[in-house]
Amino acid sequence: MSRSSYAWIVLLSALVTGCDRGPSDSEFEAACVSEGGRGANKQLRREAGVAGAAFCKCVTREARARLSPDGRQAMMLDMSGKSREAQAISSKMNDAEQAALVKGGMAVLETCVGMAMK
Repeated sequence: MSRSSYAWIVLLSALVTGCDRGPSDSEFEAACVSEGGRGANKQLRREAGVAGAAFCKCVTREARARLSPDGRQAMMLDMSGKSREAQAISSKMNDAEQAALVKGGMAVLETCVGMAMK
């Protein structure tokens, strides 16, 4: 194998493994399901007629499409009741990244609430 071929393989491997350091879809979905089973969220979902499993699958899919890995990590931590850890991540973001997190999070919820109605 030539040096240039080897260099491309190393570069592509680094890009693929480094592209997404956020939570796995299964971790994210589990945090969503857990959040929906607690307190006000449980009551809100029940009153709105939101089916938890469908909602969480949608949230996971949409968050992956709309949020950065750090944004998904912060959202997952917040859903897990770890708001301080979530705040620590978002406080390291610049203003544009924080705005994208808020805008993306709202878009995720807007998309998924309608899709998950019973």
